[in-house]
Amino acid sequence: MDLGLSGHVVAVTAASRGIGAAVARQFAAEGATALAASRTAPSVADAAPGRILPVKLDLADAEATERFVPDVVAEHGRLDVLVVNTAGPKLGPFLDFTDADWSAAYDLLLRPAVQLARAGARQMVEQGGGTIVFLTSTWVRQPAPGGVLSSSFRSAIVAMAKQLAAEVAPAGVRVVQVMPGATGTDRMRNIVASKSAANGTSEDDEIGKIVKDIPLGRWGSAEEIASSITFLASPRSSFTTGASLVVDGGAVRSLP
Repeated sequence: MDLGLSGHVVAVTAASRGIGAAVARQFAAEGATALAASRTAPSVADAAPGRILPVKLDLADAEATERFVPDVVAEHGRLDVLVVNTAGPKLGPFLDFTDADWSAAYDLLLRPAVQLARAGARQMVEQGGGTIVFLTSTWVRQPAPGGVLSSSFRSAIVAMAKQLAAEVAPAGVRVVQVMPGATGTDRMRNIVASKSAANGTSEDDEIGKIVKDIPLGRWGSAEEIASSITFLASPRSSFTTGASLVVDGGAVRSLP
């Protein structure tokens, strides 16, 4: 299926690997110019020379994050899709985290999401259209042990996305979010390794504990999450805004 993304300018943050890299690759495969932003020049650019353009962006740098969208527009003339992806914060019990831990998680997750969304939405309203996609997590729907920092700030992003969607829809700008479940990324493998070390179990045992709660019987791939994002951001999904899509193999059982 042609998603109608040829010639679009797409920016993806935290795109050096994992889901972000897979998203950049899929947009490039659809004929878009994908700007893959990360702290270092992402190797994902080698996958589609000329269509994936590496951009250095450290989301921990507030000034650089504020300049990101204007710099993209200055070079490429517009921004059709902005995929707001951020790194995950520390894991641990609520009672173990200090104010400094909460501040660090804010700077990692919520502050850059606000900055990027504000700049992206302003540009898209001005140009008369565009799509913003937030990557959050199923943890905002179904809390997981140790995930309080992630679920708290990603929940704020969920609320912000819903509010923003209503405000910018009259200008032809769509805002959606995708909530990935367990996905075979480096971060998930690191979580598995940590649990294995803490529990004195094998990594296969820890993977088994995760997979047993997924009706499809496995965890997802970065490419599967990216496919959902690419479709939602495309003209093929032009009547969808303010929506939250859970992509988790059926693990979240709660009603919408």
